[in-house]
Amino acid sequence: MKKIYLIIAYLLTLVAYVVAQENTTDLNIGIGDTLTLSVGTDYTMDGYVYVEDGAVLIIEAGVVVKCKSTPTTGDLSTALIISRGGKIFAEGTKDAPIIFTSDEDDLSITTDLSPFDFQKWGGIVILGKGVVGEDGGTDNIEGIPEGDGRSEYGGTDNADNSGILKYVSIRHGGAVLEQDNEINGLTLGGVGSGTEIDYIEVFSGKDDGIEIFGGAVNITHAAVAFIGDDSYDFDESWTGSMQYIFSLQQNLDSEFGGDHAIEYDGSESEDKEPKTVGRIYNGTFIGAGPGSANGESDGIVLKSDGAAQIWNSLILSSGGYAVAVESTSLDRLAAGESAFANNIIFDYTTLALNDDATVLAALAVGNTENVDPMLGGISRIPDGGLDPRPSAESPALSGAAVDPNAADFIETTNYRGAFDNETNWALGWTALDSYGFFGDLATVGVFDVTENGMEIQTSPNPVYTGTSRVTFNLPHSSEVQVMIHDITGKTIERWNSGYFYEGANSLILNTSRLEQGTYILSLISASGIATQKFIASPF
Repeated sequence: MKKIYLIIAYLLTLVAYVVAQENTTDLNIGIGDTLTLSVGTDYTMDGYVYVEDGAVLIIEAGVVVKCKSTPTTGDLSTALIISRGGKIFAEGTKDAPIIFTSDEDDLSITTDLSPFDFQKWGGIVILGKGVVGEDGGTDNIEGIPEGDGRSEYGGTDNADNSGILKYVSIRHGGAVLEQDNEINGLTLGGVGSGTEIDYIEVFSGKDDGIEIFGGAVNITHAAVAFIGDDSYDFDESWTGSMQYIFSLQQNLDSEFGGDHAIEYDGSESEDKEPKTVGRIYNGTFIGAGPGSANGESDGIVLKSDGAAQIWNSLILSSGGYAVAVESTSLDRLAAGESAFANNIIFDYTTLALNDDATVLAALAVGNTENVDPMLGGISRIPDGGLDPRPSAESPALSGAAVDPNAADFIETTNYRGAFDNETNWALGWTALDSYGFFGDLATVGVFDVTENGMEIQTSPNPVYTGTSRVTFNLPHSSEVQVMIHDITGKTIERWNSGYFYEGANSLILNTSRLEQGTYILSLISASGIATQKFIASPF
C-alpha cells in the first residue's frame, strides 16, 4: 500500500516568541477512505500515492502540496494517482489556487526555480472507466508501475466521474523513470465527462503537459507552458471537447525540447474502434518561433487515424510546420471528419507539412493565414512581456464561426483565440503570473471594423442616448441579420433587419434595453460577418 506523508506544522504565537510543533502522520488513502487536505497545513507527498477505488481525496482551496524529488519510499518518482473508482475534489479559487510543486520550490521567492527546472517530481494521474481505443478496452497507464490493478484505466462508461480539478497549478514535474518513459504534468486515462476540469495549469515539465488517453473528459481554461514534449497530447480516441486553452513553448534551448502544441492520435491501431472526433475551440498556441534555438517546435499534427476539429484558434510562431495531417488521418480529413475552422495561422516556417494538397485545401476554407493577430506581447522570460490578449484592433476579435455540433457547455464567441480583448483569465492563480511573465500590454478599446469587404461603424460609441446609428458597406446586396452579444459571447438579442443593397447603408441600433456594459455587435450578410464592440451607458 502506497502512502502519503503529511508534515503538519502548527505555529503557536505567544507574546514575544513562537512555539512550533511538527507531527508526521502516515496515512493510507485506501478503499472507503476519505482524506481532506486542509488549508493552513504543510503537506509533502512522497513516492507514488494512490487514491484507490472507492476512496476520496478532498483538497481545500489554497493548499500547497510539496512533492519529493527523491522519494524515501523506494519509488522512482513522486506522483498522485487517482485509480478507477477513486475521486479527487480539488477546488481552488482564483485568489487561493491549489498548487502541486517540488519540495525544492520556495514559493516565497520567484527566482529559485526557472522554467528549465523540470523533472523535480512526476505529476497527477487520473484514471477512469471511459472508452479507450485499446485492445481489450483497458490498459495500464504509462509511467506508473503495473501489476496490482491500480494503474489500469478504461471501460464502457464515458460519463464516469472522477471528481473536480479547478484552479490547480502543477509545476516542475515530468520525472524520467527510464528511457522514453516520463510522467506527464496531468495524465487523464479513460476519464469520463462527469469529471470537471476547469482552470488548470501545467508549468515546466519534461514530457507532455496534458495527455489524454481516450475517454470523454472535457476541459476549459487550460494553460500549459515550457514543456519538453507536446503541450497537449491525445491518444486512443478521445471524444471530448475543450475551450479556452493556451500553450507557450520556450525558444532558448533545443535540449530542453518543446514539440507540438497538439499531437493528436486515434486508436491503438488504425482499423480499431472507436472512430471518435475530438473538438477544440478558442485555443492560443504559441510555438518557439521560426529560427529560434528551439526552432523545431511545431503547431498541430493529426496522425495515426486521429480525427479532430480545431475551431476559432490562433496557431502562432511555429518553428517548423503549422499544421500536419499524416497517414489515414488524411482520409478522415478528406471525408470531412476533421476540420480547421476560422483559425488564424501566423508566423511559421511551413504552413503544411510537405505542402500536402489535402491539408492546404482544408486550410484555404475559412482560415486566415499570414495575418498578425496583434497579441499584447509574446515574451518567454519573466519580464512582464507576455500578454496573450489580442489588442483592440486585432482581426482575432472577430470572424469566429459557430459549430452547430458543439457540446452544450461550449460558449459562442465572436473572437478567436483563448482570450478576449479585456480579460486574461490566467492572472492571479498561475505560475506564469506569480513568476512575473504576464504584463498588461494589449490595447483595450473600440475600433471600426472592416471584414469580408463589409465596413461597419457605430456612432456614437459609447451609446449614451439609447440609440446609435450603424453605418455599413455591403460588397453585395443581401439580407442582413443583426446580433448583440455580451462580452462572454452570449447572444442577448437577434433580429432580421431586412434587405439592403450593395454599397453604403445604415440602421438604427436600439440599446435602451441593455444594461450598462460592453457588447459586441454582429452584422451578418451573404458576404460574411462583421463585428464591432460598443459600450452602452445610461450616463
